[in-house]
Amino acid sequence: MDQAQYQHGQELYRSGEYRQAAKVFLASAGRGSEGNGAAYHMAGNALMRLRRYNDAISVYRHAMRDETYLRRGAVQVNLGQALVALGEYPDAVTAFHAALDEPDYTTPYKAQQGIAGALLEMGKVQDAAGAYRAAALDPVNPDPGKALNNLGLCFMALGRPADAAEAYKAALGFDAYEGRGKALSNLGQAFVSMDRWDDAVRAFERATELHGHSLGPAAAADYERALSHAKPRPVVDGLPDESAAPISFEHEKVDGWETGQIPPPPLTQPTEEFVAAEAGGWSTEELQGMTGVAATEQIATPPVDHGQPAGTDVGAEAAAQLGIGDEQAVDAFFSMTDAEMRERDKERRRAERAEKRSTKSIVLTVLTVLVAIVAVVALIGGAWYVGLGWPTQTQTATGLVQAHAGGSDVEPFWVAVPGRAVDKEMAKIPPIKEFAIDSVERDSIKSSVVVTVTPQRGAPLRYRFSMAREGVGWKVTGVDNDWSSVGGQ
Repeated sequence: MDQAQYQHGQELYRSGEYRQAAKVFLASAGRGSEGNGAAYHMAGNALMRLRRYNDAISVYRHAMRDETYLRRGAVQVNLGQALVALGEYPDAVTAFHAALDEPDYTTPYKAQQGIAGALLEMGKVQDAAGAYRAAALDPVNPDPGKALNNLGLCFMALGRPADAAEAYKAALGFDAYEGRGKALSNLGQAFVSMDRWDDAVRAFERATELHGHSLGPAAAADYERALSHAKPRPVVDGLPDESAAPISFEHEKVDGWETGQIPPPPLTQPTEEFVAAEAGGWSTEELQGMTGVAATEQIATPPVDHGQPAGTDVGAEAAAQLGIGDEQAVDAFFSMTDAEMRERDKERRRAERAEKRSTKSIVLTVLTVLVAIVAVVALIGGAWYVGLGWPTQTQTATGLVQAHAGGSDVEPFWVAVPGRAVDKEMAKIPPIKEFAIDSVERDSIKSSVVVTVTPQRGAPLRYRFSMAREGVGWKVTGVDNDWSSVGGQ
């Protein structure tokens, strides 16, 4: 690597001359793969500043060829950001995970937040919550409040406002967090979801009065709703008395929530894509609007050639596109006008259309297969709509009662709730002598099963097991005495 040119590139980059800086960095890299990582890294950063994301991706991947470069983790994170900018979210998640695997990478919270943002774009809210939680727990994270606020938004999207409120309050415990007004507004919306009207009013008013936060349309509507339900506050000298029942915003535990804990899920490489959202944090209404996920084919990350000998070209395709190691080609590339770039894109699209026409006969065959697949999917969708699944409601209820009667672990039959909550629910059922399934009420998302339990002592009792669909099967969400059915005997 040409150190003199590299230093000149640094000066250009610091002065904001990113176009010229990118040219100089690429020229300083020269040929080969070893020792050029820093030059390609900075060239990629300059291209990112110019919003030439495709080119930045190509350059970052050249930086990763340099196995001696000590900032490979940072390169992978930047590569993930470029992929996110192009909507290639599965590849972005792969890049962020690769950063976490690099031994030199010292700021894992950045990669975790990148993972969470990409997963949210794909509609994987549960997995995104796990990544935000990991970012908040990272001891080197200077601003965990942002991750905690986004974690709360994920909980709201998952229908868990109590957990969301705990996450927002934890975010408010960090004085350095600049988004405290946003967190208070979000806390107010969580309180509204729990019908805690007085707390909601105080949260909204503190967001606007103490932090100057402007409520969004959904938050403003929730504020008006909370005002209409809240108790009238006593008036002192013509003003509402704010001294009664203050909200506690002290620093909360970050490593778990009393109202239910989300387990950090194993984040596998996704194969789904969702509509892009703002990368700097999402509003509650935006997260709650995530309702559809369209499956797409994953774009494979090109393999990296680590065995290229020094002094050879770094790749014909990259040299043709970026002119790496060739000063004249670099100048030509960065001298392209917008019209020339559009013409290049048109040529590429014309070539793609020609290739598609050559595969027309294959498409007809595929369409025939798709018709058969659609028929099968329709059958599966019908089964889903009428509440069918595996395991069935009856199988889940039977397995739960049998496990309880035999003293075995019953948590596998429950949705993800704290163990003590499961123990509390199961304590409603006495020691069992025998049982029978009485009836099953099916729906596409929620169901219930009525079970008659004959205890070891006493008369038979009936219980209603509430269930929710998890995956393709069913799991228990609650146990209640079915007094109405007992009275009907």
